Amino acid sequence: MNHSLIYEGSRTQLVQQLIYFDEEKIAFLNQYFPERSKQRSNAETLLSRYCSELEQLLSRFNGEELNSLVLIGSQLQLRYLDDNTTDTYTIVFPNQAEPNDNKISMFSPIGMQLLLAQIGSTCQLAIPSGELSVKIESIKFVNCGEVAVLI
Repeated sequence: MNHSLIYEGSRTQLVQQLIYFDEEKIAFLNQYFPERSKQRSNAETLLSRYCSELEQLLSRFNGEELNSLVLIGSQLQLRYLDDNTTDTYTIVFPNQAEPNDNKISMFSPIGMQLLLAQIGSTCQLAIPSGELSVKIESIKFVNCGEVAVLI
């Protein structure tokens, strides 16, 4: 398997995400947050941070960097610290979310809390029943962040 081809495909996909958000950010936000609200403001701030981090990542792009930060298209393994069990989730665009397949929207409450988290970090996830302590055990960019379906 040629890893450089895999990384180049991943790089291309991340560049396409940047271009998409540069050109369609307002329309994208309007689709999921049509009214001005705190949720929309939080999503807009997150998208700005995401694009900034993506630009930095692409400037020093390599496989290690690609799999160190939760991106749209990243599959991550979470360890629940209260019972030491694990789950695997993939962060995807909202229209690609399939909760039964553990594909969660970047705009879901958990998706927004995990996007841009780093491998090895411990997060306190706010959930309806309280807080959940999780550790991000692994991150693998699995090319589930394609923007072609959004355009």
